[in-house]
Amino acid sequence: MPRIVWQNLNLTWLAAAVVVLVLGLLVAGYVRSPLRGWRRVAALFCKLGALALLALCLLDPLWTRTQPKKGENEIIVLVDTSASLDVAEKVDGLTLASLVQAALTAGTDDAAWIKALGDDFRLRLMTGGSQTRSVPHFRSLEFNGTRSDFCRTLMTLRSGGSNLAAVVVVSDGNATDFAAWKAEAKGAPVFTVLAGEKAPENDFSIEEATVATSPFEDAPVTVTARVTGNGKATVQVLGEDKKVVASEKVTLNSKTPQTVRLRVPVAKPGVSFFQLAHQSEGQKEATLANNTRLLVADRGAGPYRVLYVTGRPNWEYKFLRRAIAGDDDIQMPALVRIAKREPKFEWRGRAGESVNPLFRGFGAKDGEEAQRYDQPVIIRLGTKDAKELSDGFPKAAEDFFAEFRAIILDDIEAAFFTREQMNLIERFVSERGGALLMLGGQESFRSGGYDNTPVGRMLPVYLDQAGSASPVLDARFNLTREGWLESWMRLRTGREEDEKRLATMASFYSVNPAFSIKPGASILATVSDAQNSYPALVMQRFGEGRVGSVLIGDLWRWGLHDEDSHKDMDRLWRQLMRWLVVDVADVVNFSTETDAADHERIKLAVRVRDRAFKPNSDAIVKIEVSLPDGTKAQLFAEPSLKEPGLFETEFFASKPGNYRAVATVEDAEKRTPLSSKTVGWTHDPLAMEFARLEPNRDLMKRIADETGGKMIALANIGDLPEMLKNIRVPVEVTLATPLWHTPWIFAAILLLLLGEWALRRKGGLA
Repeated sequence: MPRIVWQNLNLTWLAAAVVVLVLGLLVAGYVRSPLRGWRRVAALFCKLGALALLALCLLDPLWTRTQPKKGENEIIVLVDTSASLDVAEKVDGLTLASLVQAALTAGTDDAAWIKALGDDFRLRLMTGGSQTRSVPHFRSLEFNGTRSDFCRTLMTLRSGGSNLAAVVVVSDGNATDFAAWKAEAKGAPVFTVLAGEKAPENDFSIEEATVATSPFEDAPVTVTARVTGNGKATVQVLGEDKKVVASEKVTLNSKTPQTVRLRVPVAKPGVSFFQLAHQSEGQKEATLANNTRLLVADRGAGPYRVLYVTGRPNWEYKFLRRAIAGDDDIQMPALVRIAKREPKFEWRGRAGESVNPLFRGFGAKDGEEAQRYDQPVIIRLGTKDAKELSDGFPKAAEDFFAEFRAIILDDIEAAFFTREQMNLIERFVSERGGALLMLGGQESFRSGGYDNTPVGRMLPVYLDQAGSASPVLDARFNLTREGWLESWMRLRTGREEDEKRLATMASFYSVNPAFSIKPGASILATVSDAQNSYPALVMQRFGEGRVGSVLIGDLWRWGLHDEDSHKDMDRLWRQLMRWLVVDVADVVNFSTETDAADHERIKLAVRVRDRAFKPNSDAIVKIEVSLPDGTKAQLFAEPSLKEPGLFETEFFASKPGNYRAVATVEDAEKRTPLSSKTVGWTHDPLAMEFARLEPNRDLMKRIADETGGKMIALANIGDLPEMLKNIRVPVEVTLATPLWHTPWIFAAILLLLLGEWALRRKGGLA
């Protein structure tokens, strides 16, 4: 910035004295002058100004200015060579890559603006796409990068050298690592050159795609896509065998993206991979790279174990067990009480016999281990071995938390459980994150004495209100608004079909009336008779888990109506069981997270718990990753310092395609397998690169503004040399010129004196 430096400030007193002396003489002289009015004042100031300039010359002023030192300051020119620039904004027009190439070169030589910058600065030419490279020139660039990671590159370059004056980036602004951008306070300014003005014409694209899984049997996987285009197109979902599993025709308007939901009717448990394809009908597109997406769905894989406890053999258990018989992932061990405990009388058995005769034939033991008359008679069904549940309902967290994901209480009174077992059930839901479902019956809810118990506190309905209404008769079942939103409550893909099904549903006669629900609970279904309406199905979150109440005690009547009703009831039971267990944490949880800034970097996290569901850091975690080309990679996860029981590692997905990883957890001391989990993810760099083709003006302007640079259009790239001449640079040279040697000082003094003389002549003086 130009400024004036006074070399002889010690002579300031002399200059001031001269000015004061001359000012006195001038005033005295002009008082007696015949000049009048403004001429007198103007003449006085002209002569005074000339004398003041002469006095200031005594201080020897220097006119100083700085300018970049040629060849010492560095400017980096970074050109985005990602594949997304190889598209044309107009049909059969030039691609952005061609326009960028033309702006960088002139025939077989560099462009004029690059040469002009090279006269004053030391240039570094670089290209950025999948990788950042230094190049000797910009002739014959290849725009084939699968990513546009120039944000992180800019952050690194800005602080890369002490002589860096500025960074010039040429791009369409569609950075795949835009989430990583952060402008540090210190660093060189970035001048952005925006390539392109608008989105290409006649392009069909998938802007966004998500996958959701649900227990809904007719559509266990739902793909939601936001697509754009202009005209008719077909959106398809292809399975791993490349066969179409879902399809829908759409008519698109280029101005408004359209959301399309495709329901996949068949999806196996566990990890499944799909491909979403968007095809136009007979239209030429700008690019086909944004017409596909790789997707992954994880429905979870069992076995999911549910503990069923009932106070008496009933039809509900019979139909529920039959319903899940075809689901290999659901296992339901059961404790069925066939007789309550009763006072012990010797005469009821054989002479000298103390064992309850009702237990004969159920593998009862002899002696002290046999169940007595004063103990309930319980049989075990569906257990995995002879030892499981041999002592009845679990009494320790190790036998309960690790084995089961949910518990169902059906027609069993609260007095059946000890206080410790009640507290164990509460911890199972609130701390372990399990699910609790209570079914209706004559010894459930209030009739079962659950009021003021740990289980009663978890239920979503209040049990302290006794009603005086008459028994519920001929009650009709219906879904609430919240129920319609839950996929596992629906049995048909269309609402109209479901409403017809509900209209022909059987009536119910055994209902546990609940008069109010707890805050945070949701009523998903109701039953109504001629007089009142009561909740039939209520759910709520409790701690880390969930609790549900089915207040109908004779739901089995539904299945006796006809064959279709029986199938519907079985389907609801299966969907309800899936809903209970699918989101419940297991002893080993395996999750993946894609780095927002570097999409090739995958963070793998394995959480290990012991049988009491406490963090277990004494384990060995092996991870085997299956790559898209069929090869496998072996990894070991290391214990994390952030969280006990957490094991972490990273994997870099360099190849596009589907990835499947299996984590195997072993006991560190015994080296025996504890459990294994499988996850999957996709790496689809071109989908992200072509997700947006309209130039991102906002990002380019933000980068320039936050770093002190400026954004210009590609057509104005020739203005860069002039713009960069005025920036602050690290290495400058200072030029100084004595002001009293300059012609304009002499001209100013001469003009002032001539002006004073002209005023005197006009006033009639010589």
